[in-house]
Amino acid sequence: MLSRALVSLSRVGLSRSSLAVRGFGASALINKTASVKAPVKAAAAVKAKKPAAKKSDKPKRTAAASKPKRAAAAKPKRVAAKKPKAGPTKKDVHEKVINSKKPIVAPPKQAPAAYSLFVRDTWKDVRRDAGEDQPAVFAAVSREAAGAWRALSDAKKQAYRKQHDDLRAQHAQDVRKWWAAVDRTQVALENQRRRRHNRRVAQKLVAGSRLPLLKDPLAPKRPLSAFVFFMKERITGSTGSVKDASRALGAEWRSLPESARAPYVAAAQAEAGAYKAAAAKYASSN
Repeated sequence: MLSRALVSLSRVGLSRSSLAVRGFGASALINKTASVKAPVKAAAAVKAKKPAAKKSDKPKRTAAASKPKRAAAAKPKRVAAKKPKAGPTKKDVHEKVINSKKPIVAPPKQAPAAYSLFVRDTWKDVRRDAGEDQPAVFAAVSREAAGAWRALSDAKKQAYRKQHDDLRAQHAQDVRKWWAAVDRTQVALENQRRRRHNRRVAQKLVAGSRLPLLKDPLAPKRPLSAFVFFMKERITGSTGSVKDASRALGAEWRSLPESARAPYVAAAQAEAGAYKAAAAKYASSN
């Protein structure tokens, strides 16, 4: 029992001594840490109390002020070469020619009629006395010309008709000479212009009358068909209108046998051969 009490007392003494030792160490460690932090705080306080350095009044030298930049040499501007304006195309020229109101080529004018020759002579007689009032006088003469022509004697009318026939024969010669010398490509363009004009007149886009197409009187005539030969032979003795006679002959032609059609077919073939030979000759000469 006594030994157990001594052991317990020795354990209590050791624990107290160890606590004392531990307490001494901790206090020493605390004192050391406080001694280290004190000079750091003092140094920070000294730094805070230092006055801020005064800014110098001298302007700061920038890199641009220290080294002036060299002015870049002005590069000459490249002036783009002007492209030449594109001229009108062939299509533009063609359309301009066809849409023109001015004729490309014009054959000789037709011979005036006998009545027109009479009016012209009548106007020549009164034109000298008309003065500045010529339009009104011409209108009056035109109104009275019809009555004067009806009252004219047959001998005088025949003289005007003969004059018309002479002018018509001269016109035929002039037309042949004109067609012999004219450029056929220009004639084709003129016919295109007239077709377009006639189409616009029909659509009421422009005012005016239709223009006849130019036809070469020297060109060979196209051959007739077998039915046309048959109709020319039979229509002379028919009665009634031409339209009704043509319908009746057409029905009769369709009912004809081949043996009855043979003469008319032979005549059409002969004319077709003559046309081919004449057309070849015409094409070689033009």
